Amino acid sequence: MRRKQRVCARAPSPLSQSRSRKRGSKTRKMGDILNDKRSMISGINGLLGIPIPVGADLTWRVLKSQLRSESYYKTKLQSALNVIHECFEPSKDPYTDRDIAEDIVFDLESDSELNLRGFYTVILERKDDRDYYEDMVCAATVRINEVAGVAELPLVATRPQYRRLGMCRILMNELEKRLVQFGIERLVLPSAQSALSTWTSSSIGFSVMTDAEISQLSALHGFLDFKGTVMCHKLLLK
Repeated sequence: MRRKQRVCARAPSPLSQSRSRKRGSKTRKMGDILNDKRSMISGINGLLGIPIPVGADLTWRVLKSQLRSESYYKTKLQSALNVIHECFEPSKDPYTDRDIAEDIVFDLESDSELNLRGFYTVILERKDDRDYYEDMVCAATVRINEVAGVAELPLVATRPQYRRLGMCRILMNELEKRLVQFGIERLVLPSAQSALSTWTSSSIGFSVMTDAEISQLSALHGFLDFKGTVMCHKLLLK
């Protein structure tokens, strides 16, 4: 069994908080986004809670605590948090001493200087037809910045018994397909050193970001970063 990775967020840098957008960058105006029925704002909310078949016994869903209050969805969010805690050592926000993963998954308000709001949780479940039980396989957190055309994916977790079975790839395939439909150009994630070769493999297709690329993206979107990780990205629209 792999050793758990530690979740420990870096404090926001002045670069990601204050640098202005460069001229000539390809971004969409907020007015255009709100008037566009294909936009992720309206599109992803329209998918909330809907089970999407992605295999014989597998379903893919998008969840968000603040937009669906039913106990059924909160139970699924708790299961997703349990999967994340199973794969990552819980870590406290240095500003509030609260669990970072919990604040992200449940989109909780806090006084933290870290920007932990606005995340959706994406899950992959396996259904057992014999007892109608849905077992959580993978969970990931995603946040969209449509103005920058970027989605960030800071936490991706697969339960140990489902690893090396292509389950994470199934979750990612559906997520990337949906992001492309809504015009998201790039997907960004912080990879642990131990997982870097997996994320940058030809089957998944991420590449390590250069310092210049990180600086340019930070000017458009203050993404969540973690100590000891390597920032990677994947161009979805080529």
